[in-house]
Amino acid sequence: MQQNCFDFLRFLFAFIVVIGHTIVLTQQPAYQPLKPFADTMLSVTGFFVISGFLISRSYKHSPTATAYFAKRAKRLLPAYATVILCCAFAFCAISSLPLKDYFSSHLFIKYLAANLSFLNFIQPCLPGVFDENYMCAVNGALWTLKIEIGFYLIVPLLIYGMRKCRKYDWLFLTTIYVMAVAYRHILAVLSDDNDIYGLLNHQLPAFMSYFAVGIFAETYFDLIIKHKNKWCIPALLIAAGEYYFESEYLFPLAFGLTIIYCAYSLPLLNKFGKYGDFSYGIYIWHFPIIQLFIHFGLFDSAPDWLAFAITILSVLTMGWLSWNLIEKHFLKHRS
Repeated sequence: MQQNCFDFLRFLFAFIVVIGHTIVLTQQPAYQPLKPFADTMLSVTGFFVISGFLISRSYKHSPTATAYFAKRAKRLLPAYATVILCCAFAFCAISSLPLKDYFSSHLFIKYLAANLSFLNFIQPCLPGVFDENYMCAVNGALWTLKIEIGFYLIVPLLIYGMRKCRKYDWLFLTTIYVMAVAYRHILAVLSDDNDIYGLLNHQLPAFMSYFAVGIFAETYFDLIIKHKNKWCIPALLIAAGEYYFESEYLFPLAFGLTIIYCAYSLPLLNKFGKYGDFSYGIYIWHFPIIQLFIHFGLFDSAPDWLAFAITILSVLTMGWLSWNLIEKHFLKHRS
């Protein structure tokens, strides 16, 4: 595979999510001007495109399905379990409940069970923790991880389907794309009358269009890269137009291809990940860090710029620690 800057793009998307959640969780008027530049959903869907590209390539280059699943588990689970357990046990110190009541609460057990099984939406809060914050969720960013797990699980099935279709693999992926777009639009309409549809619209099928685009780009990589200077401007214009009009028919395709173009057209950023891949650590740790700072009144007592700088620096530091103390040690000996 040619040199690329996927490490930078993932870092950028994670950083945008941090800014977006800082704006939402703190409710500080001073940060509102940043809101147009911190679309968390745009970043999340960008992650899904990159996942489709890299995960499908990982599967194709794995000697066995077992080796593939082992690689994916090593990348995702250690840091994920660490953040869940650390928050669950450390936040007893800031809970409004006595220690005995905190650990004996059914909500504590429910939090552990739900979050360790990637069903964060079932119990996002810990007993007596962050009750005074804008929202009590300990780590509201983790909802995307169950979708990533879903992607990991279905990649072998998707690749199998594509191979069965042979030269019509593009039609197979197009069908998945169209079905996913239709699913998302139908649920968007229904969600006006029922919140359950809004919840379902944030689950795996709704984002399959982005993932499929990533797989398509990996499958037809040579052709796409060969002609990238011809389609990059149309793709960018379509993505910008649909984003402006809040449409999502061709947006996943155009946005996904724009990401692929950037990944292979910014050579100065190709070595961005030389010292480590910090994007995952930043993503899974930033939410509880922001919540902690809100709990302790940082955004009320410190100047806006200083509170923002402390938050960003703390999140970046935690991302670095997560990579160096947890993540990379499980990736040293890949299956």
